[in-house]
Amino acid sequence: MKVVILGGGTAGFIAAAHFTRYLPDAELLHIFDPSIPTIGVGEGTTPRFPGWFEEVTGLGFSVLAERCGATMKKGSRYENWGRYGQPFTHRFQPIHLFAYHFDAGPLVDILGEHVRATRIAGRVEAMHTTEVRVDLRLADGSAITCDYVFDARGFPRATNADGKPMDDILRLDWIPTNRVMIRRLAPGAPSEFSRAVARPHGWIFQVPLRDWTSCGYIFNAQLSTDEAVEEDFTSFLHGEGVTTWEPRVKLDFPNFVRRRSFDGRVFRGGNAASFIEPLEATAIGTAILQSRAAASWMLEHVRDAELDVGEIDEFNDAMLTYICKDSLFVAWHYAGGSQWDTPFWRYAAKAIDRARASDVAREYVEEMQEYIEAARTLPGGAIASYEDQDAWDRDVYPLLRLFLPFGNFSELNFAQVGHGIGYYDSRHDVAAQPTSMNS
Repeated sequence: MKVVILGGGTAGFIAAAHFTRYLPDAELLHIFDPSIPTIGVGEGTTPRFPGWFEEVTGLGFSVLAERCGATMKKGSRYENWGRYGQPFTHRFQPIHLFAYHFDAGPLVDILGEHVRATRIAGRVEAMHTTEVRVDLRLADGSAITCDYVFDARGFPRATNADGKPMDDILRLDWIPTNRVMIRRLAPGAPSEFSRAVARPHGWIFQVPLRDWTSCGYIFNAQLSTDEAVEEDFTSFLHGEGVTTWEPRVKLDFPNFVRRRSFDGRVFRGGNAASFIEPLEATAIGTAILQSRAAASWMLEHVRDAELDVGEIDEFNDAMLTYICKDSLFVAWHYAGGSQWDTPFWRYAAKAIDRARASDVAREYVEEMQEYIEAARTLPGGAIASYEDQDAWDRDVYPLLRLFLPFGNFSELNFAQVGHGIGYYDSRHDVAAQPTSMNS
C-alpha cells in the first residue's frame, strides 16, 4: 500500500507520524513545499494530544518543554463572559487529564524525526481519483500514483478549479468570529490555564508559553474594523501594564466543515477538512482524530477490490457530525452575551438561533439540549475546583447521567460553561447579580 501525505504544517506532520507508527507496512511519501512559512503563534491543546504524542514518539513533556517552550495546561479561564461577568474556569474533566501549551514550529521538527516517509519538496498541481488509485501531478511535471492520499494542505479554495462554488463546504455561520490579530508578548507569570477575556469587539486569548505569551484578538471583520480592534487591543494591554509587544499576523479564517472529507481514496484533514474558531483548542485534537480514522480505514480496507459507497457515507457523516457538534458547543459560549453591550455581542448572543436555521445543524441543536439540561443541576464552579482525583471520583462521577460525549464535550464541560456564562435561571455555584458595561 502506497500512501501520500500532503502538507508541511502541524496536521500534515501529525498524519505522517501517525501513519509511520500505525501503518508499518505502507510505503509513505510526504510532499510539501518547504518555502511556504508556517504561522508560529503558539498552540493550546486538549488532553487528546499528550497520550498520542507519547504513542507515536515515545517522548514526554520534558522534550516539549526543552524544545518547544511547552507549559502544562489544565483548561481555560474566562473573564467578562456571560450575563454575570464573573470569572470562571473550564477545566479538563476528569481532573487527572492535562494538555500542553507549546510553540507549534519546533513541534513539527520533533514529529519529523519520527516520520519514515520519503520527503518530497514540491507542490501538487493536479489530483485525479479513481476507485482503485490516486494520480498526482506535481508542479515540476513529475507524476505519482498511490493508493491513498491524506490532504492537509490548509484551507480549501472558495471555488473549484472550474470556478464554480464548492458544494461540499458547510459554512458554520453560527460562530460569530472570522478574523484574528496576533501579538507576541513577553512571558508572564507561570500558569496552567489559557485565558479568554471578553472585549467589545470579540475576545482576547492568551497562551502562556515558557519564552513568550501568545496573545490574539478574535473578532468579526464585518462588525469591527482593524483600526477599532487595534485600539482596543492596545488599551487592554496597557491596562495590564504591557507596553511592548511584537506584532505577528492578521488572519481571516472561515468556520466550516466539508460535508464529504473522504471520497474513498483521498482523506482531507486539518484545515483542509474543517476549521472552528479556536475557543477550545480543538484543532490539533481533531487532526489526531482524522489521522486515526484514516489509518483505521486503510488497515481495514487494504485488500478491498471495490469501494463500499455506504461505508464511505458513514465515514463522512461521522466526521461531519463530530465537527458540527463541536462548533455548536463553541457557539454556545456566546449564549449569555458578555459585559459589553456592543454590536458584536448582540450578534454573538444569537449564535444558536442561527444554527437552528441550518438544515444540518438543527438536528444537533436539539440533541445538545439534552446535555445542557443534564448540566443544569451539576455544580459548575465546584467541578472546576477539584484537585484530588479520588475526591472527584467520590463526589462528581456519581452525578453523571450521560456517558457519550457531544462531539468532544461531556455534560461536565456544559456545566462549567453554562453556569459560568449564567445560562441557567438559577445559579448553583456563584451568587451574583448582572451588571452592564457599555462600550
